[in-house]
Amino acid sequence: MEYTGEQLFIFFAFLPTLIATVVGLVRYKFLSKSFQYLAQLVFFALSIEIVSRVFWLYKISNLFLWPLYIAVEFGMLVWIYSRELDSQFLKRYRVYIILFFCTYIAYRTLHTGSKITQIDNGGRLLESIVVLALVLSYFGKLYRDQSFKTLKNNGLFGISAGLFIFFSCNFLIFLFINFMLQYSQKLNYQVWVIHGILNGILYLSYTFALWNNRES
Repeated sequence: MEYTGEQLFIFFAFLPTLIATVVGLVRYKFLSKSFQYLAQLVFFALSIEIVSRVFWLYKISNLFLWPLYIAVEFGMLVWIYSRELDSQFLKRYRVYIILFFCTYIAYRTLHTGSKITQIDNGGRLLESIVVLALVLSYFGKLYRDQSFKTLKNNGLFGISAGLFIFFSCNFLIFLFINFMLQYSQKLNYQVWVIHGILNGILYLSYTFALWNNRES
């Protein structure tokens, strides 16, 4: 079977995740604790990417992986930012926030469980709002601390910039993704190409952060 250029691009869009995984493995023992959590997220993301490609090749729906990835990604990012923001509120309530989100994801997944061609965009939208709030809080912390001179060596700033680009640009995709899945197969592929580019930017920001970080 022949594949279109868009399909091939989508298939190989996991390569930035693979690069981040290799860097994370090489650098893992030198990383600070927060960045070890980031490396673990990258390792998990690659495993999801591999399984999803296998299902895709066998023409089996891989949409059930979506809520699993979202739940883990959300939990790890909340945990990382609760450490780096040094927020007593987040440290006290992060477990409850993560459990609430996972419960919400489980509910949404069961609600759309019979609709195997649909993606749970509700969970992704909620994640987008929370992650963007965390990122903006971190930018605010940098502004208050006047830490701009050290941005070049600040791995979390690079990660935050990548997350801001990814979630702000993808928000409309997450909002209308089920409509686009049903509307046009060509539009669907084009949307996933854009998503793949943004995902590549995000994981390259992870790669640079993992490469430059050292345990202090």
